Amino acid sequence: MDKSQRRKHKAHKRSLVVCNQQVPVFDATAGGKKSLGKLATAVDTQAGRISDQENSRSQHQQASARADEARRILTKGLRHVSKVSGLLPDDSTPTFEGSRPPNDEQLIGRVDAILAGTSAHADAFVSEGVQPALLATLASELAAFRKAKETITLSGKLYTEASAALDVALAEGDDAIVVLEGILETSPDAPAGALTALRQAKRIGPRDNADDTVAAPGPAPTPAPAVSPAPTVSPVPATSPVPDASNKVA
Repeated sequence: MDKSQRRKHKAHKRSLVVCNQQVPVFDATAGGKKSLGKLATAVDTQAGRISDQENSRSQHQQASARADEARRILTKGLRHVSKVSGLLPDDSTPTFEGSRPPNDEQLIGRVDAILAGTSAHADAFVSEGVQPALLATLASELAAFRKAKETITLSGKLYTEASAALDVALAEGDDAIVVLEGILETSPDAPAGALTALRQAKRIGPRDNADDTVAAPGPAPTPAPAVSPAPTVSPVPATSPVPDASNKVA
């Protein structure tokens, strides 16, 4: 779920809380009762589609991690078996390409070829250095790799579908809020402040942005530099003026 979808879903939940406090006003007309129910359904549907998105995201991450693990095992096994195939003295044993496959499709194809080519010569490969369990490991990891790739594709499809359905539910919530806001604006029985409360609840503004980011701690204040105390100055004693010798009378 992107930020805009999450913010609008939160606004719809707030709006529903406000509108549920004005049920008598909305129940007074068929349209008001219908719109309040439509908003409640839209909010529930949004929550369900958000859950679907998160489940799909989790499946995608787990499958990607499993595919990465299998890819490493298959690549190492492919390289080792290919090296050993070039050391076998019997010309009837197959030789396999040892370069790194450029993509997953070629990796799958090469491992398939190794499993098929070594099935009749397993003893010969083991005698030259292939671990007895390696071929079985390659077979099981290849199956896991294929399954993980399928899960990645499927989870991506489910996420896209859930996101599209969420957009529909958000649009339905917007439509319901427009009607409910109009009823509060025009109904003589609407309590004072109800319309303002709904308009504030549906607003997507700075407080939603603040919820999406964690405030970074500010830098610690720089301590003031230590100031050395001023040196104590001793008072200068008063001195008598020196008589001017030029004023003396001989």
